[in-house]
Amino acid sequence: MLVYDQYIYPEKPDSDDDIVIFHSGFSSTLPNYSYGKDTRDYYLIHYITKGKGTYQTENQRFSLQEGDGFLILPESTIVHTADKQEPWDLCWIAFFGKKAENLLKSVGLDSEHLIFHYNDDDFLEDCIKNIYNESRTNKNLFYINAYFYLFMGKLAEQHKFQCQLPEKTDIVKFSHFEDAMIYIRRNIRHQISVEHLANYMRLDPSQVYRIFMANTGKSPKQVINDMRMEKACEFLTKTDLPIREIAEWMDYEYQSHFTKQFKAKMHMSPSQYRLLYKV
Repeated sequence: MLVYDQYIYPEKPDSDDDIVIFHSGFSSTLPNYSYGKDTRDYYLIHYITKGKGTYQTENQRFSLQEGDGFLILPESTIVHTADKQEPWDLCWIAFFGKKAENLLKSVGLDSEHLIFHYNDDDFLEDCIKNIYNESRTNKNLFYINAYFYLFMGKLAEQHKFQCQLPEKTDIVKFSHFEDAMIYIRRNIRHQISVEHLANYMRLDPSQVYRIFMANTGKSPKQVINDMRMEKACEFLTKTDLPIREIAEWMDYEYQSHFTKQFKAKMHMSPSQYRLLYKV
């Protein structure tokens, strides 16, 4: 396992500054590798650049993948674990300061919203790498802080202000629904949980459930499963990929799990479906 962690200060300084960047780094993680159970007295943001894993707090558990990020709060006990099949690559930045909490709230992160998502490009990863490189060489705090605020600025752009609006109009509900559908389509190959979707939308799972029922008459789980099965059917009829590879692409650990779920939905096995409908 490769881990690179660069501290700007040899130990956490006493400071009355608004924001202090403490350390940054990145790693390529081994399968099933877990880290945590300890606490820290500063904020830590992780961003996933490859693979997937889980992030567990005292009250919540999140299944995360490439493009997701998570916030670790000061004095919180957490565990994060790399996936067995696709262990994640992570980068991170640690910071504290008298305005750190308010800054995080302004980009949509707090104790109730610990997860964010950004997969448009490599901007967030590049910001952290620039902080890391500057910390190793010149330690120019102007540059380090500039890269940090660029990082936070991008999170601010991603922040969904709609979640703070009253959900009394059909327009707002439909906006949430369209946003959710776009996210599902982009991540159709992954196992998307309702909790994961709710955190991406900055809503409670119960709100997500009501929005999906109002727009489709189905629960989020049913819609996600239907869309994944549609994608599987497309692979079966339009490609010659072995069923095993289709199952792997669809993020099933075992082909038998894929076959069981496919039969429950389509009332026939994947091989039977391919035989009947192959183009």
